[in-house]
Amino acid sequence: MKGKYTVKGVIFDLDGTLIDSYQAIYLSFRYAYEKMGLTPLPYEVVRKTVGLGLGNTFRELLGEERVTQAFSLFRQKYEEIFRNHTHLLPDVRSVLEAFYGRGIQLAVATNKLGRFSRAIFEHFGMEKLFTVIVGDGDVPQNKPHPEMLYFAMEKMGLKKDVAVFVGDSVIDIQTAKNAEMKVYAVPTGNTPREDLEKAQPTAVLTGFLDLANYV
Repeated sequence: MKGKYTVKGVIFDLDGTLIDSYQAIYLSFRYAYEKMGLTPLPYEVVRKTVGLGLGNTFRELLGEERVTQAFSLFRQKYEEIFRNHTHLLPDVRSVLEAFYGRGIQLAVATNKLGRFSRAIFEHFGMEKLFTVIVGDGDVPQNKPHPEMLYFAMEKMGLKKDVAVFVGDSVIDIQTAKNAEMKVYAVPTGNTPREDLEKAQPTAVLTGFLDLANYV
C-alpha cells in the first residue's frame, strides 16, 4: 500500500484502542461518588463520558468546586485496582511487538493520567516498546489539542509526514487533523463505526490487526 514503507512512527490512543480499562474507571467513579454522598452513575454512562480527561469530565458532571475532591478520590481507588481491571485488547501485543521489531517507533498519547498510563505498560512488561507515553498532566493541553502529538513526535525525532496516529474516537480523529497527520480509526472502543466514518479519518480499520496493512 502507498506509504507502507515510509511510516517511521506510530502514536496510539490508549483506552479503547490498546486497552480496556473501563471497569477500573467505573469502579473508581463509583467510589468517588459514594464517598461524596452522590448516587453513582451507571456503567454505560461512565464509559461514554470519559475521553477528554478526568478533570474535564468531573468539571462537566459535578461543577468546578467538586473537581479536586472527586479527582483525589478517583485516583485513590484507581491506584488500588487498575492493574487487576485493565486488559490488552485483541492482537495489540503481537502487532506492537511486530512494529517494534521492524524498527518503527511507538508512542502513546492519551487523556488518561500519564503516570497511570506508563504504569499500565510496566504492568504488562511492554514499556520498552514505546519511545514515549504522554498523558494528562504531562503537557498543558489535552486532546483534541494537538500538543500531545507534537510532544510525542519531538521525542521520537520524527516529522508528521512519517508518523501516523491511531485511535478509537472522534476526539482522536480531530486531534490528528489538528496536527495535520494521517489518522487510522479502530472500531474497538465506544464509538460506532458510522460515527468514525463521518469524522473522515484517513481510513477506518476493520480491527487492530488490520493496521499492519497500512504501516
